[in-house]
Amino acid sequence: MSQKEVWKKYIIAQSKILEHKSKPFGIDTTKSVQLDGLKLHLTIDQEIFKQVFKKEVEKIFNIQNFDFESGYIQTDVTNTTNITTEQLSKLKELAEICYIDFNENPVIEGTITAQENYSKEELKNVLGQLPTTYHFKNSGLIFLTLDEWKKANQIKGLKFNKKVGAVFPIKPSVSFLISTFYRNINISQEGNKITVIGELHQIILNLFEKHFGLSEHGNELIFSFENTEILNSRVGYLREKGISLPKPKENCLHFSYTKNFYEQHESSMVLEATRLKRTLKKYFPDNLFNFSYKSKYKFDNRKFEKGIDELERNDELFLNRLFAEIHGENFQISKTHKTISFDFETEEELNEKLNFINSFSFFEIYNREENHKYKFNIKFETGLHELQTFLKKEFSNLNTKLIANGEKLIFRQFYKTGNKIEILARLQNQLDDSIDPETFYYSINDTFQEKYLCEENFDLKVEQEEEKLSKLLREEFYFGNPKEKLYLGKLQKVDYPDLYFVVDEERIEEVKENLEEKKVKAIFPDLKGEKDKIKRLEDTILKLDSAEKLPNDNAKAFLYDSSQVKSIENIEYLLNKKSEEWQDFESNLFSKTLNESQKQAVYKSLYAEELALIQGPPGTGKSTAIAEIIWQHIRKEPRQKILLTSETNLAVDNAIDRLKNGENNVVKPIRFGNTENLESEGYFYSLEAIEDWQKSHSTQSNTVSHWINNIANRISNHDDEQIDLALGKWKNYLQKPNNETKKLFADKYLEYVNLIGATGSSIGKLNSENKWTSFFRSYLNVFEKKHFENKNYDVLNRTNINFDTVIMDEASKATPPELALPVLYGKKSIIVGDHRQLPPMIDGEEIKDLLVSIGEKELAKTLSHKEFETSQFERLFVNIDESIKGTFDTQYRMHPAINEAISQFYKNDGGLNCGLPLEETYHNSFDKWDSRYHGLQFKNIIAPETHTIWVNVTTPEIQEGTSRVNFGEIEAIDNILVVLKNSEGKNEFDKWLSNKSLEEKQIGLISFYGKQIHYINKMLKEKHSETPIRLSTVDRFQGMERNIIIVSMVRSNKLASFQGQQPDEIYGELGYPLQESLGFAESPNRLNVALSRARRLLIVVGNSEHFCRKDIYKNVFETIQQNGKIISAEELQNAVEQNG
Repeated sequence: MSQKEVWKKYIIAQSKILEHKSKPFGIDTTKSVQLDGLKLHLTIDQEIFKQVFKKEVEKIFNIQNFDFESGYIQTDVTNTTNITTEQLSKLKELAEICYIDFNENPVIEGTITAQENYSKEELKNVLGQLPTTYHFKNSGLIFLTLDEWKKANQIKGLKFNKKVGAVFPIKPSVSFLISTFYRNINISQEGNKITVIGELHQIILNLFEKHFGLSEHGNELIFSFENTEILNSRVGYLREKGISLPKPKENCLHFSYTKNFYEQHESSMVLEATRLKRTLKKYFPDNLFNFSYKSKYKFDNRKFEKGIDELERNDELFLNRLFAEIHGENFQISKTHKTISFDFETEEELNEKLNFINSFSFFEIYNREENHKYKFNIKFETGLHELQTFLKKEFSNLNTKLIANGEKLIFRQFYKTGNKIEILARLQNQLDDSIDPETFYYSINDTFQEKYLCEENFDLKVEQEEEKLSKLLREEFYFGNPKEKLYLGKLQKVDYPDLYFVVDEERIEEVKENLEEKKVKAIFPDLKGEKDKIKRLEDTILKLDSAEKLPNDNAKAFLYDSSQVKSIENIEYLLNKKSEEWQDFESNLFSKTLNESQKQAVYKSLYAEELALIQGPPGTGKSTAIAEIIWQHIRKEPRQKILLTSETNLAVDNAIDRLKNGENNVVKPIRFGNTENLESEGYFYSLEAIEDWQKSHSTQSNTVSHWINNIANRISNHDDEQIDLALGKWKNYLQKPNNETKKLFADKYLEYVNLIGATGSSIGKLNSENKWTSFFRSYLNVFEKKHFENKNYDVLNRTNINFDTVIMDEASKATPPELALPVLYGKKSIIVGDHRQLPPMIDGEEIKDLLVSIGEKELAKTLSHKEFETSQFERLFVNIDESIKGTFDTQYRMHPAINEAISQFYKNDGGLNCGLPLEETYHNSFDKWDSRYHGLQFKNIIAPETHTIWVNVTTPEIQEGTSRVNFGEIEAIDNILVVLKNSEGKNEFDKWLSNKSLEEKQIGLISFYGKQIHYINKMLKEKHSETPIRLSTVDRFQGMERNIIIVSMVRSNKLASFQGQQPDEIYGELGYPLQESLGFAESPNRLNVALSRARRLLIVVGNSEHFCRKDIYKNVFETIQQNGKIISAEELQNAVEQNG
């Protein structure tokens, strides 16, 4: 397959996935669409999956009106013999897509129940006596008030889980919402009353009056005196003379006025303040005072409840603050549902946690007090749990499932068509021998027909559909004909099957009209941003094939074959440290901490004419080096145009922000992009931040105001008194610029802009609708400002995007067209990546599974070809001349012991050194920035000096669809988290983390398989919901790092058919069928990414015997054996049990 064909396949795959994501969601037409103000609510049609599956069942089994609710497909034996294995396999595939549990083999099913269950009846009686309603599910989850809990707790045979779940909806406080409009504001709130030092701007007041009924309530005028003693004695004296003054508080006199007072006396705060100043000067002629005032406001609580969602712009800010200040081990924040949740064991602990929550002023909770329901997990002690364990052990091929909250045990025996009589007889004998009839009763649901299990997996459907829809949050949705789409709103909240939207205020009448005229049967997301990206990638390939002249036309050749890039002819001379060029470079470094490999790579990029490539392994300081590259290029030519790009906003912002300093603004950056998606670092450099600042009284810092401050700070004292006086005035003027001065500096800054930051996918001239992109508009606004302001469209339409230098970060994650896209706009390009990490995610399990599920099996198969295992960055790096490529060889992220485990991946690139101190005695506290101390100690499992652990798990893997699961590893991970939680030193670790970001607090949990992630997530929700964890496949974890990383390897040398399958001697010593593949773990790049995410502690969970057959894993294992610790899953389990 040619390079060009490979590139096109990438775009086809992305187009197919986008086409799938854009498919409409059916709406339940039995429920009306509810529009309340700007909030819109509708319900997804949940039956659509069953209907699709039902049609296929009726077709294959030749039956009419299949009853889905029965849970089975029932048909005569004569009919099943005509059904092929291929038909059943296809039905199984469809079942997985439709969330149906279906087995290709017929089943014999029965139930076992306890002879009596008095505790359930008593629970019903207790709850029946109470006036409040209750909600009870078969899953063992029951919602009770505290009073109901106390009564139910007295019932024998009813067991409550120790931990109780509390969930409260949350909302930002009015004071918080107001504070988002000001950089610095002193504001307090008590109930529905707001107090502000100073006053609110009229525009803000009007906005909040509209949404929350906020209104002025009065003022408090405050006069603070320098001499407290004189103040107190003078007030006492004046009071004796009959002059009424308020009692001093500390050194202040406070005068309160209501809005009614002003109206009755036809006065105002300004008039009263003026009157009081005159009076106090008369009474206190010698005692100087300062004046300040507070403004008081009230808001309407009912209006606040309705209007809060309409101020959506603050949602992300509010939730981010909640995450930063509260989310963690004790409290969890759900961004999707806007709730705070926590666990408690006693009513006293509940009240303590509620008091803690109520101590925060920036948010409020909805608490129904004595009527609030809490989540309890209960089970009835019927003996069926123990019986299930016994049956699993004795009859490994018998599937069992406890339902009805532990009151009923279902058993299922699958068999091959034709074997029913023999299997049924054997099953009856086994149950007769195993079950005591006085304690339990069993029955087999036998018929003369064959039955195929066919049940909807409702929980899985809710979980996965909610996850799918949650990925579309903040996307605009439409309904009707896609070619003549009708606007619906922006998806704000998903609570499957319910969807909640916010309608744009300017389009509310349009929505009302459309809803009156048309019935909403299906809705679909717009996904314009993703469509635009694919359009730009398609344009990239067209440009490479066309005669159109590029800023560097040789890019058409070297993007396919990097050996055609011009090399640096005099590289040996230039690299000589005595050369004039090198000495000039070293004496003008922006960062004084660059190591030798970074210097060489930066230096080569400076003298490359067309293309330079830099390999940056994990933690090697790529952002620092990129900042240096920018600095050096602009130092040589200040008026050149540089484009800095990456696939993530964070990578762009990190590099730009490192150039910010208090000395100069030689580098003048502007950040292009949607400001809603920019972090505060990126917003600082945005056009919007500059425009907002120059047109208002805002003091919000931005790149232009920073430039002005730098100029002001460089103004020093002068010996000449008149010059010094003039300089002082100029400095004061700069520190408090008026709007005219702001505009003057903003215009001048934009005239000299030399660095643009943007994500790679945003770059281009036209979008999918053949209109200008936001990137191109911003480009014209900066580089063609006069023509843009004068709307000279003839000139503007002829303008093309071009840069002197394009710098691209994270290039190894880019598909070939994604990598090529920004390069086409530069005379010269500098590309930074690491081909020892993952190639583009398009070849990952998740993408391939999705392509298979939407019927694109051949395309998924194509993406598995060898050509797709190599990133475009690697192709370029391998073939390019040595004079124009460099490799960073020192990392500063990982503890030396972790570095030892991954350094083998860079053996052919000159190795990977650890830039941190190598002596373990150095890593003994949290105080030093370069210490990787964790301080955790737990029995013989972990010690402060242990930084790498391999937990050896020998359980079999299970295949689920195209994915894999290893339940033994999930159990080991559960134990590891228990160990970490109960380790000595954990409190000290948590204390150090308390003021750190959420990313610092999270434990990273990585696996190679999506299904393993799914089951780990279930375990975490049940047992470790209070622990901050980032759980992800290795493909999605690239670019991230955490203090502690746990890696689940999944693959084993044993293959089981189902969970709980016992070993069988017919398979020899292993007890299971032999399995030799490493699957996705076969890739050294995936292993490198997984292991190199850890800073302080790396824990690998996997079958060492299986993995050590491959040298790279053997090397990792032996390195951990030498520098860290190897323990078995059994040792880990014993240590946890001994700890109680």
